[in-house]
Amino acid sequence: MIWVADHRGNLAYICQEWHPLTGQEATAALGMGWVDALHPDDRAPVVAGFAEACRRQVEFMLRFRLRRADGGSIWVLGAASPSFTPLTHDFVGFLGIVSRYEDNVQGLTAKIEIGTFKPGRATGEFAALSKLDIAADHLIAARALTVEYGGEVAGAIDHALYALNLALRREQLGTGSPSKAH
Repeated sequence: MIWVADHRGNLAYICQEWHPLTGQEATAALGMGWVDALHPDDRAPVVAGFAEACRRQVEFMLRFRLRRADGGSIWVLGAASPSFTPLTHDFVGFLGIVSRYEDNVQGLTAKIEIGTFKPGRATGEFAALSKLDIAADHLIAARALTVEYGGEVAGAIDHALYALNLALRREQLGTGSPSKAH
């Protein structure tokens, strides 16, 4: 599942797969409403970890439980990459992914890793459905795979992620694609 947060950490976009999984309407998840879909025991560490990543403007991974629409919960991995404007390098927020946490281990607890970015694979009910979400899913994975190759590769992917970030926000607002200058 793809999501976008602004520079203050407020959710600006959540994919259409969110509602069937959590039962929470996308509009209710915006801002900090997504916190309501977290398992109560995981809310404090996840919110604190997310706030720290926003403060430091760095990538992160979070392992936590989401409440499902049926009342149960599911372990997920949330990972995000910071997004910066191409020319001025101003922090604009995060483009992230939520995927099922596959480890079937008893006694898991919420886990926060700031400065680490290894997104899980979005499959099944987490798989992207819209074209923009699919593109974002692939670019997020590409960034994670190429981070060790330095600025040239990461910079090119970051520019593409920034453009996708803007497009996803426009989609959430219902304003569509930008008009082309003549």
